[in-house]
Amino acid sequence: MKFNSRNPRTTARIAACTLAFCTAPFAANAQQAAEPAATPAELPPLEVTAKAAQKKAPAKKAQAKAAPKAASQAQPAEIAAPPGGRPSGVTNGASPVKDYVATSSTAGTKTDTPLKETPQSITVVGKEQMRDQGVQSIQEAFRYVPGVFADPYGPDSRGDSAIIRGIAGSYFIDGLRTTYGYSQTTAPIEPYALERAEVLRGPASMLYGQAPTGGIINGASKLPSEIPYREIGVEYGSFDFKQVKFDATGKLTEDGKWLYRIVGLGREADTQVDYVDNDRLMLAPSLTYRPTNDTSITVLGNFRKDQSGSTQQFLPALGTLTPNDFGNRVKHSTFAGEPTDHYDTDAQSVSVFVDHKFGEYLKLHHASRYAHTENDYDSTYAAILTPSRFSFINGLLGSISLPPLDTSHAPFLNQGQSEIARARTITYQETDVFNSDTNLTGKFRTGWIDHKVTGGFDYMNYSTDQMNAGTLIDNLLTETNYGPFAAQPIFDIYNPIYGRSTSLLSFSGGLIPANAIPLYARPHEEQTQTGLYIQDQLKMGPWSAVLGLRQDWLKVEQEGQPDEDDTATTGRAALMYNFDFGLTPYVSYSTSFTPQPGNPVGDNIFVPFTQTRAAKAVEGEQVEIGFKYQPNGAPFVINAAAYELTDKNQIVQPDILFQAVQGADVKVRGFEIEAIGRVTPELKVIGSYSFTDATYEKYPELYPVASGIPEFMEGKRVDGIPQHLASLWAIYSVQDGLFKGLSFGGGVRYVGEAESWGRDIATQQELHIKTPSYTLFDAMIAYETEDWRWQLTAQNLEDKFFVTSCAAYRGDCFIGQARTIITGFTYKF
Repeated sequence: MKFNSRNPRTTARIAACTLAFCTAPFAANAQQAAEPAATPAELPPLEVTAKAAQKKAPAKKAQAKAAPKAASQAQPAEIAAPPGGRPSGVTNGASPVKDYVATSSTAGTKTDTPLKETPQSITVVGKEQMRDQGVQSIQEAFRYVPGVFADPYGPDSRGDSAIIRGIAGSYFIDGLRTTYGYSQTTAPIEPYALERAEVLRGPASMLYGQAPTGGIINGASKLPSEIPYREIGVEYGSFDFKQVKFDATGKLTEDGKWLYRIVGLGREADTQVDYVDNDRLMLAPSLTYRPTNDTSITVLGNFRKDQSGSTQQFLPALGTLTPNDFGNRVKHSTFAGEPTDHYDTDAQSVSVFVDHKFGEYLKLHHASRYAHTENDYDSTYAAILTPSRFSFINGLLGSISLPPLDTSHAPFLNQGQSEIARARTITYQETDVFNSDTNLTGKFRTGWIDHKVTGGFDYMNYSTDQMNAGTLIDNLLTETNYGPFAAQPIFDIYNPIYGRSTSLLSFSGGLIPANAIPLYARPHEEQTQTGLYIQDQLKMGPWSAVLGLRQDWLKVEQEGQPDEDDTATTGRAALMYNFDFGLTPYVSYSTSFTPQPGNPVGDNIFVPFTQTRAAKAVEGEQVEIGFKYQPNGAPFVINAAAYELTDKNQIVQPDILFQAVQGADVKVRGFEIEAIGRVTPELKVIGSYSFTDATYEKYPELYPVASGIPEFMEGKRVDGIPQHLASLWAIYSVQDGLFKGLSFGGGVRYVGEAESWGRDIATQQELHIKTPSYTLFDAMIAYETEDWRWQLTAQNLEDKFFVTSCAAYRGDCFIGQARTIITGFTYKF
């Protein structure tokens, strides 16, 4: 069933769901149970005390009395986590993050390892930080993380985007990859369903196989806890943003063998772009069975229904990056499409996690997920007519005996620099992905060396079918009636009038009625990847090392093409020294292997989409040297790293109207530093800076060899990658007195200038666009009691108009987020 902001049935369904949830027979529980639980040695019976009784006892005394004696040796952030949770030897690697500082993670090694002993740059963003910053999309969670350009294309309603160390990152959930191919093969990640989100910078293929050289983002799902906790919240904000969300977890049986969790969200919202909605229904139920303290089996479902459009309008640099010659400039709200445009997604997935401890020295972990996604995408957007595009389109018009377009006003169609051509893309795609990962971890000693060895097997099968209309050009026939296709007014971006298109020009030649567009099936594609890996974490007194090796086998099957097989060996070697005062310097070398399922490429940009082939894998390597510093017992960390990486055989698509081509090599050199944590009892801070120098070492031939046009991109900076990123975030919380429970603060984000280069095929003119730097301010204020929390957040407080990046080849730009203010109440019970 369709739902959107204009459908009152959606609001009724959300209200009914909320009412039913609120009246469920849950027992009351104190606020301190808010976080999922840490790991106990046994499964003791849990006594739930009424709120009134809890308020009589000091919280610190009650917590100290309940905590096991061994907990006194833990880091402060983990002491603060409530007791209970997963049984001994079983973990999902997603312990609560207190005061913004995570002390451990499984993401960097697939084992329970303190972050300060993991020789890789890892930043963990917990749900506390995401809540404080008002995060509503996963890419917003990484705006204060060094080395991550979190909004390279501004707000994108179609999917998640993040550039990590100059390379497009991939997304994982619970250690299994979720993003493949284009945005229209995936569903955006809902951050409310996550306990934490982790950024692993640098290659992670030795563990994950399908991992870009720059790094990955891994989300850890909210899973059942034996400590009961429930919350329900309502939010309202800019662009008629309305959202209801709830989270409930606890025991289903008194003995704690069965646990449950259910996370849900309903949203009706517009966006900063006219006629583009941002509606979502999400439900994530999970169930855990723990027959013994050593075994845990969890089943997690995730069901999504999104109705949106495309906030990406691909507007011309002239009139967007800078005003045009007449002083006109587009707005945040400028919409170049048609009101009937849509980007609708139905996604369902089921995950299974099995953990078993055979003894003190041997553990088993298994994770698998099946996901099915359907995407229905119909979008009309600005088609900036560069000289090469004019030349190509005039050739198409000439082939059907139509007069050429006047190119004297490029990239516009009129002297007033306001009328543009538009492109239309229609896609319907179904994607099925099954992936799994199973590993054993054993501990033993050889002489004076302690070993923690992890060996595993993972598997991925990706298959997709797509119906596509190709690319169609709109609003060109303006002067004469061409047979059945009447002349139509050209689209004016400053005075848009919609619904007047009658015909479109097909790239395969000829005119097509706008109301009867045929769809063509792309060849069915299937990719299968199998990987074997082994890792040894060694400890030799103050020295520690990580050695790992992996072998991958990839098979690509595309209908009508011969099968392609590929193999790769990747690895990691790292050495770290642990000083007694909390400093751990390290050096590492790692390699990557990244299959590209769902990415069709051609031998040149003019290959018809029916003749594309499946892309080959991308490979890379990195050398990194860095340090991690956490004073013993302090809830504060400082991390820094310098690195050099090379990413080989990248896919480039300089013009979205033409095919992608593979064969670019990129070298990136950089430096990152971050400081995170609580510096006083009242003050939490995050500070970061990163320098990223990403340049092309090699660039593929885009045009047929006969054109004789040489490439000149070697040595040029990679499109849209700012060299400098800096940010500072701080929150002050009142601990005592009349205003106890009040917290307030904010942040500042600086994004340095970026460049984009290209060459026009028609004129052989070099193209260069420089995107200027910008500084943005965010703010928040909240008041919290044991039962309630009210919060107000503001992003881009000054409502600054800025451009995140531009593409010289295409001549278009991406507009950043407008001022967004959201307030909400959360009731905890």
